[in-house]
Amino acid sequence: MRIRMTSVLAAGWLTLILPGHAAAQAGSNPVPATCGVDLENQKADVQEAACLRKYGKFASRNGDLLTLRLENGGSKAYRDDAKACDTDDARCTYYRLAAYHPKAQVYSIWIQYYEGSGFELLSARTGNVLRVSGVPYFSPDGSRFVVIDNDYGHGGPHDLSVGSTANSSLSLEWEHLSEGGELREWRLERWIDNDHIALRVYPADADQKCPDNNCDAILTRFGNSWALRRLPAKQQ
Repeated sequence: MRIRMTSVLAAGWLTLILPGHAAAQAGSNPVPATCGVDLENQKADVQEAACLRKYGKFASRNGDLLTLRLENGGSKAYRDDAKACDTDDARCTYYRLAAYHPKAQVYSIWIQYYEGSGFELLSARTGNVLRVSGVPYFSPDGSRFVVIDNDYGHGGPHDLSVGSTANSSLSLEWEHLSEGGELREWRLERWIDNDHIALRVYPADADQKCPDNNCDAILTRFGNSWALRRLPAKQQ
């Protein structure tokens, strides 16, 4: 989901992401596994294993079943539909724990569909959930998150969204429609603070190159809304 793609075959994508569906490439250098939402250089199974080691008191897996504990003593379970995936059924779904955000007390569960992927956010406090089409990145204090969706083929209509965890709820408070006619790829640079987000935006399929040196942007919060501003081109 990191790059917008015009066509994705589930079997091919699962081969890249889930190590159970492919043998490791000979001579490849392993990347240390971390628990976080960036799946670009990691396999989802390996990343989930890192999360389970780190948060084993709250999360567990038994075969196809992922179980996440809630603060009230309850739990929420996610079961893979491996049979559908083996038969190329459109109901094919895999769930992998990608991250836990302690300050927000929110789980990020990566979902692989037959075509495309997304995330479900689960509040450990309340059990509330929110599904988003892109990758969520939380603010330093955990009160908000920005969602970046670079999947042109199977993503949602919004390439950028900002959500809130206020009052232990999960909701989107600002969305930016993908601009027609010019495909773009957004990248998070960093949360500058809880009210400002530094971004980079590139022409799609440009391999993160910025030929006009004008790829910087900033998202700024005003109350419960946000404003996106492209920054002037940098002088060489």
